[in-house]
Amino acid sequence: MKYIKRLVNQFRNAIDVARDAGELDKDISFYKFPRGCCGDASDLLAQFLLENGIRTYYVSGTYRDVSFENIQTHAWLLTDNQTIIDITGDQFRDNPDFLNYDKSVYVGAEDDFHRLFEVEDRDVHENISLDALGSMCQPRLKGLYRKIIKHI
Repeated sequence: MKYIKRLVNQFRNAIDVARDAGELDKDISFYKFPRGCCGDASDLLAQFLLENGIRTYYVSGTYRDVSFENIQTHAWLLTDNQTIIDITGDQFRDNPDFLNYDKSVYVGAEDDFHRLFEVEDRDVHENISLDALGSMCQPRLKGLYRKIIKHI
């Protein structure tokens, strides 16, 4: 677990450095990292973890309030032993509906925040590599990955 936490923190820090250096400013979503970047960030982190011998699963959950008018999705990674890895939870820090969740890096068991999101079996899939992603997003994500990884 310590090894995973160290890698995950290194990766999140590298994203923050790249963002602060302006290297992500021209990307359609990463210019506002961590807001709206959970899916792409999870794919990028999964690649980094895979390269370091850690297999993960991509999880996409959906939040619906009682009126079903407020719908929000969020993505994170999951390990074989059900450990959640989330590097964009802090995008919800200003939203009481999401417990003002302010953790920029979370590695651990399911917590109250992640329980807010409904996850079905079809919302979970194994991360194979960035190469396995569709040709529409693959070049963009590979470019982002190169920009981020150089800061580790």
